[in-house]
Amino acid sequence: MKSKKPFLIVMLVIICIGFFASLSACSKKSTSKETSLEKIKKKGVLTVGLSAATAPYEFHNSNNKIVGADVLLVKKIAKEIGVKYKIEDIDFDGLLPALESKKVDMIVSAMSPTPERKKSADFSKVYYKSTNVFVTRKEDVAKYNNNYKLLNQSTIAVLNSSTQQQVVEKDFSNAHLKLLSKSTDLALAVSNKKADALLVDIPTAALLEKNNKTLANTKVKRSDNTAGAAVAMPKNTSKDLKNAVNTTITKYKTDYAKWVLQEVKYVKSND
Repeated sequence: MKSKKPFLIVMLVIICIGFFASLSACSKKSTSKETSLEKIKKKGVLTVGLSAATAPYEFHNSNNKIVGADVLLVKKIAKEIGVKYKIEDIDFDGLLPALESKKVDMIVSAMSPTPERKKSADFSKVYYKSTNVFVTRKEDVAKYNNNYKLLNQSTIAVLNSSTQQQVVEKDFSNAHLKLLSKSTDLALAVSNKKADALLVDIPTAALLEKNNKTLANTKVKRSDNTAGAAVAMPKNTSKDLKNAVNTTITKYKTDYAKWVLQEVKYVKSND
């Protein structure tokens, strides 16, 4: 009677070959997972979320086209990646939810990388930093300049979910907050006496005053104690996309400060 050993040995070899082939296939499958950058390149379009109501960073010009310093940065990022870009105009407090739900690939909207925001998004290097200033009606400027503590008894308008909101909550904890979605709404609230003052960064304040002659800067300024504006990307974004964004920021950070001033002339008079 012939031994079954040769047959068993052959079967074991076949099984082992199949097993290792399966492992190899699984390994290839796991390493073939697309990176964040590859997914965008595959689509051919970079979808960017911003809130087009904060000139000169992002706003609608006289032709109702979304422009601004952040849009210029978006163009440079898209060029670095090698794709076209698409803008999604979203209220500021809806930007992070849009990023988390994958409605947008990133946010370029003068957003600061606060610890709270870092829980739900990854951030690039900082590309711009400004200072905040309180703005009120012209007849009230002297009052607040002479006694800034009066702000603690006032109604202050700020953008909802903004770093300015955090400043007021920290430094003027007894003030009544009026939370709005657009910087132009802040100006209207103060002008129409529905708020006593508003807090925005200096370039935005200059534009609001330019288009609303009832408003003026106070001397009361506050840093938001944050790093500045950065690009927000989905949590766990791959390094290749982060590197592409950071490379662009490094190239154009100095230019960005010039773009902020340059874009002022394109702001509509009623913004």
